[in-house]
Amino acid sequence: MAGDELTIGELAGRSGVSASALRFYEDEGLIRSRRTDGNQRRYERSTLRRVAFVQAGKAAGIPLKRIHEALASLPEHRS
Repeated sequence: MAGDELTIGELAGRSGVSASALRFYEDEGLIRSRRTDGNQRRYERSTLRRVAFVQAGKAAGIPLKRIHEALASLPEHRS
């Protein structure tokens, strides 16, 4: 599965969202990562869709709390 994962830099580059914003989203429970033995973040590719959802919600003026609630209602490990 490691080949299907993205580093924080790759996720930032592909999503157009800064690494610091991604760390914030993770702290807020909007996205998840796993940690490598070296304590580096790795994200599933489906995280790109979650980030796009968060960005679209923010652009529409939806509070992060409501975005979090919507994401929490989705099945785990599904895009």
